[in-house]
Amino acid sequence: MNWWVKPAVAALFCGVLWVLFQEGLALERKIVATAAIAAYALILLRYNKACLGEAEGESGAGVDYLVAYATETGTARQIARQTCKTIRENGLRASLVELNRLVSSPRPSKGLLVIASTTGNGDAPRTGDAWQEEGGSFLRNFASCSYAVLALGDRSYSNFCGFGLQVAAELQQAGAVPLFEPVLVHQGDPASVNYWFRQLSRSAVPARR
Repeated sequence: MNWWVKPAVAALFCGVLWVLFQEGLALERKIVATAAIAAYALILLRYNKACLGEAEGESGAGVDYLVAYATETGTARQIARQTCKTIRENGLRASLVELNRLVSSPRPSKGLLVIASTTGNGDAPRTGDAWQEEGGSFLRNFASCSYAVLALGDRSYSNFCGFGLQVAAELQQAGAVPLFEPVLVHQGDPASVNYWFRQLSRSAVPARR
């Protein structure tokens, strides 16, 4: 479940209780307010379910590419989705997953693609801040596996794209093999993102003939 969904739904539930116990509020208004809050909670739960389904993707043995993302504002997730779409359009299988869930993901047959945002001066975003909670030993599963990293950041910070570069370094240290050098993107620069897709087409995802 997305980290913010549980507290959001809990807050909405508290809101329902608050409305129901308000004295002097007409019954009709209580019903309308309660229904509106409950509907919003249902929307959040359905959204979360859709995200989980997307994250699982084509999970299990036989996945060609595993696309992992770490995002704070959603940009990395958006690029990861487009990366998956590009892979699938070329007849290959791809699975999309949060970087924090990489530890429980199967090894892909062709490669691991990581799209990682950096927050502040080299910090991990919330969907990537626990990816090595078990000490990183799971990375041995990716030894000799091909990988590529797109790192998002802001050049106004001295540790530009620091988290994405850290991920790339730790994958290489674990024995994974880079398809190409990490692609560094300043504030979502479209030209740099397009370069990522060109690199993929040259090194990892050849166009279908």
